[in-house]
Amino acid sequence: MMRIAVVPLGVGNLGSLTASLKRLGHQVTLWENSATGRADWLVLPGVGSLAGVADSLQKRDLLEPLCDWRRAGAPMLGICLGMQLWFGLGEEGGTGLAWLSGTIPRLDANILPHMGWNDIAVDARGPAWLRPYDGQCFYFVHSYGVNPEDPRVIGARTQYGREEFPSVIAADALIGMQFHPELSGDMGESLLSDVLSLT
Repeated sequence: MMRIAVVPLGVGNLGSLTASLKRLGHQVTLWENSATGRADWLVLPGVGSLAGVADSLQKRDLLEPLCDWRRAGAPMLGICLGMQLWFGLGEEGGTGLAWLSGTIPRLDANILPHMGWNDIAVDARGPAWLRPYDGQCFYFVHSYGVNPEDPRVIGARTQYGREEFPSVIAADALIGMQFHPELSGDMGESLLSDVLSLT
């Protein structure tokens, strides 16, 4: 059993994620302030807009503890907006934490948001734990993606519209998913289980 602390970004529904983590047998708490007890993983969930998220974290005294967690190299999972927050300037407005070099561009597609099931193609340099999921489908809801400067952090890509965007990021202790594993049925929970067992 892992101790999972979920950071409330002020957007999205935490219910599905919390339920999924508990089904996997983990202890789940909300990371409401810097006094929150020890955790094995920090999870950044979220759907919505990048603008205002950093300000929201600052107002709730979560930004500095979050940066301390990053500086310590402790494991963190980012889902959708939670992963985008690691990068810099967003085309929709707002700026992320710039822990990873890159931007957050709008998807090049006629129909947005990209919503529904789509597959992932694991990169040749992708981590071993991700390879069993090559070609598997997961549930997406987003209009923006990430564009890392360093292609080595891209674990998998997904095609939508006229472009292929990164759908999994793996950068040391940071693991991000543009899709929602908690909304992706058994396959999503299997992936969550594999990721959380990496520590």
